[in-house]
Amino acid sequence: MTLGERIQALRKSAGMSQEELGDRLGVARQSVSKWESGATVPELDKLIAMSKLFGVSVGSLLGLEESEGPDHELTQRELKALEAIAQRLVPPAAEPKKRKRWPFVLAAVAVAVAGWALMSRIHNLENQIGGLHYNISNIDNTVSRQISSLTGQVREILEEQNSVTAGKGYEILEMNLERGTVTFSLTATPREYREGMRAVFSAVGAEFEPVEIPGTLGAGQTFTAELTCPLTDNIILSVGFVGDGAVVTQQLGEESYLLSGTKLNFNGNLGWSVGSREGKIVADRMDAYLDSVGPGQYKTAEGWQDLGLKKGCLRLWVNGELFWSGEEKSLEKREETAIPAEGLELKRGDRVILSLLYTDSAGREGEAYLDGLCINGEGRPEMLAPYEEETAFPWE
Repeated sequence: MTLGERIQALRKSAGMSQEELGDRLGVARQSVSKWESGATVPELDKLIAMSKLFGVSVGSLLGLEESEGPDHELTQRELKALEAIAQRLVPPAAEPKKRKRWPFVLAAVAVAVAGWALMSRIHNLENQIGGLHYNISNIDNTVSRQISSLTGQVREILEEQNSVTAGKGYEILEMNLERGTVTFSLTATPREYREGMRAVFSAVGAEFEPVEIPGTLGAGQTFTAELTCPLTDNIILSVGFVGDGAVVTQQLGEESYLLSGTKLNFNGNLGWSVGSREGKIVADRMDAYLDSVGPGQYKTAEGWQDLGLKKGCLRLWVNGELFWSGEEKSLEKREETAIPAEGLELKRGDRVILSLLYTDSAGREGEAYLDGLCINGEGRPEMLAPYEEETAFPWE
């Protein structure tokens, strides 16, 4: 399970929406959505805040350790340390010369005092161990940040030394959602310009053939061009300088989530009550909730624009087959619908998925996963973790 999936699972277990979690952490809902999708990683202070909010350690949140409860067992090293303390606190008893009552009373008092002192020291030792774990975690995080920073600086220095450009850049001019294209403005200045040199700009993506366009030489020996290519994620923009029969290339930049950023983000839940009747697993009720809709964004000549939800309908899938579809309508606010699933029989391994079939304000259609449940090997319902499944969603 990735960090984003753990954050989503903890948030849903706490009954919180992305917007509510963002408010508790002082960030926008879009930030929480990007964490959960894996587009970005939370800062250290947000990870610490989430660990306190959800009652788990930072290491457990990052998947570096198993979550520990407050009553975890001591290690062998800790037990040996406590045994040594106990031996110092409770000296060996001397053989009494006469059997009198008061030595036993004093012994009992001594044992009680020693026990109290031992428990106090055990408690202090546990606090010290907890503080040590916390300090080690902080040191690890600090060292990791420093190594990451140094790695980035070294990479920048090497790129600068090996760069064939004295200046470069690009800008998104316009995104046409109807045609599914994006247009970039590209600039590049060669480090060493030679008479007759040409420049060719290109866009490369996993889902389309490379697109190339020649650059226009302008002031300051700078080449410029406007390039239009399919609107997808993971678009790499480059320039190639052609001169003296040789070609040298330089990457201008990469857009990893350009198409994903135009898509709407949904937060919803599937409510259920499942019981057992005559040895069968039967649904008593199911409810569909659409809690919130996060807008996507795209750029026009007038600037960045928000995309909203035009209409949609909630749908329920059982083992890859469409079981129920709600009424298609405008969904601008929180939607709650009862699903006619009373008496639905389920068995071990069954998967039930709640989705939203929608049309956004640009006229694009899509279907999004909202929530789901599965029947485990013991015949009990539990929350479905879709991102751990290798199979595609039934509507894909």
